[in-house]
Amino acid sequence: MTRPAHQSVTIVDVAEAAGVSKSTAGRALAGAAEVSARTRDNVVRVAAELGYRPNQVARSMITGTTETVGVVIPEMSNRFFSAALQSIARTVRKHDYELLVSSTEGEPALERRSVEVLSTKRVDGLIVAPVGGADADHLRRLTEVGTALVLLDRPAPKATSASLVSVNNIEASRLAVDHLIGLGHRHIGIISEARPDSAPAGATELEPTAHWPSTLRLAGYMRAMTDAGLTVRPGHIAHSAYSSAASYAATTRLLRATPPVTAIYCTDNVLSAGAFAALQDSGRDCPGEVSLIGFDDHEWAPLVRPRLTVVAQPTEVIGITAAEELLAAIADPTREPATHLLPARLITRDSTAPPGRAAAGG
Repeated sequence: MTRPAHQSVTIVDVAEAAGVSKSTAGRALAGAAEVSARTRDNVVRVAAELGYRPNQVARSMITGTTETVGVVIPEMSNRFFSAALQSIARTVRKHDYELLVSSTEGEPALERRSVEVLSTKRVDGLIVAPVGGADADHLRRLTEVGTALVLLDRPAPKATSASLVSVNNIEASRLAVDHLIGLGHRHIGIISEARPDSAPAGATELEPTAHWPSTLRLAGYMRAMTDAGLTVRPGHIAHSAYSSAASYAATTRLLRATPPVTAIYCTDNVLSAGAFAALQDSGRDCPGEVSLIGFDDHEWAPLVRPRLTVVAQPTEVIGITAAEELLAAIADPTREPATHLLPARLITRDSTAPPGRAAAGG
């Protein structure tokens, strides 16, 4: 009953071989209740023997859905995004959806192209971690034509109809800085992608849907310092580009220029790696002379010495929440967009201690 591989098997072929009408064959393969179990089993058996594969394009034209969602992330190699992607995949597959994934390599042009390509494939919705918050016309257009859109980790202010799922960045920074203040540190440096003037004094109420994570994390640092009655010194805010090499250089400059600094907080996992290496190479004892807190709990964080204290994002929950939010938006296009700011947690290890004292361990 099989056909040569080069010949495409149609629903008409299945119907003829099963001895039913085309419409009955289609309903049987769709699992329609009005088709008897005996007929359905026969049609399914014949379809399998013939090697029939449904025409997904035709099916989507009939149903209005493709049962696929697109995910656009900046980097596959970044542990945060790869872990979130795994959670998204597991969640949507439980609802019989599949993923089409694209990596933008941090390039706005590639993001626009990825979104366009996935849109032409008629995905039912998109989860996007935007590269550039200001350049978001392509995302705004998606929502205007009714495509469900969820923003992952980063906002796109022009896409006002999109939901946002992120860690609570301001409170995440407060966890780190409050921990250092509680240990007795008063001169606390920060390694950040954000420039000092991006979170000016009084900017402690920044809107999460309008500002980049790095800006919000810097604002959280400033809030924790001012709430404790400590001075926010511009010289303690070290700007770094998004690379471990840049963070290494920024940390080295910070240590040389501001000797009173007894603790450093890094606002990103990539920056944490560079800062850790710079502190190791500086000759300063960690945590005896300088305590260090990183961002994200990478596999290496508990393996190095000293083991790194970190602010850990709920990465798995972020991915699950983004997927569930997207599925809800697909099911109900009139649903209002939501902002989900999930709590981080502090994992204390050996790299933090009171100033001038070594950590006791664990």
